[in-house]
Amino acid sequence: MRNIAARIQTVDDAREFARQRLPKSIFQYYECGSGSDVTTRANLAAFEQVLFRPHVATWHPSRELRTTVLGHEISMPVVISSCGQLAIGHRDGECGVARAAGRAKTLMILSSATSTPIEQVMAAASGPVFFQLYFFGGRDASEPVIERAQRAGAKALVLTVDSPVPSRGPRNRPYRERARLPQGIGLMEALRFAPQALMRPAWFIDYLRDGLRRGSLAPEVAMCLDAQGRPMTRFDGGIKKMHQQTPRWEDIAWVRERWKGPLVIKGVLRADDARRAVDEGADAVIVSNHGANHLDGSMPSLRALPDVVAAVGHKTEVLLDSGVRRGIDVIRAMALGARAVLLGRAYVWPHLAAGEAGVDHILALFRQQVDDGLAYLGVKSIHDLDRSYLDITWPHQHP
Repeated sequence: MRNIAARIQTVDDAREFARQRLPKSIFQYYECGSGSDVTTRANLAAFEQVLFRPHVATWHPSRELRTTVLGHEISMPVVISSCGQLAIGHRDGECGVARAAGRAKTLMILSSATSTPIEQVMAAASGPVFFQLYFFGGRDASEPVIERAQRAGAKALVLTVDSPVPSRGPRNRPYRERARLPQGIGLMEALRFAPQALMRPAWFIDYLRDGLRRGSLAPEVAMCLDAQGRPMTRFDGGIKKMHQQTPRWEDIAWVRERWKGPLVIKGVLRADDARRAVDEGADAVIVSNHGANHLDGSMPSLRALPDVVAAVGHKTEVLLDSGVRRGIDVIRAMALGARAVLLGRAYVWPHLAAGEAGVDHILALFRQQVDDGLAYLGVKSIHDLDRSYLDITWPHQHP
């Protein structure tokens, strides 16, 4: 078998290998942003518009990449972000990602939409795991999920506040190229999906094996339980249930009372919202537009970062999510005040292409790219970065 992981040299490489491995509709599910993909393009462009001003004739034989996030030391300022339903794309699923994160000595944020129960992920993990919470239809439904994550040993709760409705299609694909995801496991759905699945036999065989192991071919939303306490699936409303209600400001205080640990608020793009989050008890905020998967036309996260850091960076930790594709993007965000950077598609593509080994490989590449970038800039430690190392070409924007 070809060693796909070793052939990955960029996130774009991993995307192409994932495209070759997955059925078209599943590839499109993970690939596309919302609407016309304005925010997807803006996220990437924002990083490209931040250039470097390196010092020369300055050499450090080794560079310091370690940092901490909410008291947890990690080997580099790169964190695995939450992404749901990973086992649909590769049977290694969330447990494989947790193992890779542990070997890289970084932390993982586990999605509410995980295919794998949190208890199994915690058993596979050797590093800290945070749990990302959607509101599951309100307080009554969310409270047992919060308690379950606490019992399982999650080190922090990441409350997502930017998801009032599910992401909706059609995605930004020409009509003739759009592929339909299965909506169930009945005969007609199987017949519609069969041509896609049979064109990707390696994926299909892995998915069947995983389904037989679990006793069901329906993709589970493992943390979303029905009235009988059984995991719901994508086909019986598991994903829709997570979007029945979005937390309001008064709900954050309610969560704060029930969660006995650090609380992170994810989905902030405005300084005033960041200040309110801190006032409501947040120990950290994540500047994020949800990987361009929600409101099409949202501003890029990187451009929102400086205002949020100026507003709350002296009080709390600020992390960045959305649009990160390479190690120098991590350096850009750190120089603008981020404590660490979250990877989304940058690890999801390698996972889809090569499973756990792909995540191992991309994290090693990011480490090397961050280290090389510091060397070129003449910087000894990731903590020495500041805005003086940047030349920012963003267009003028009003507050």
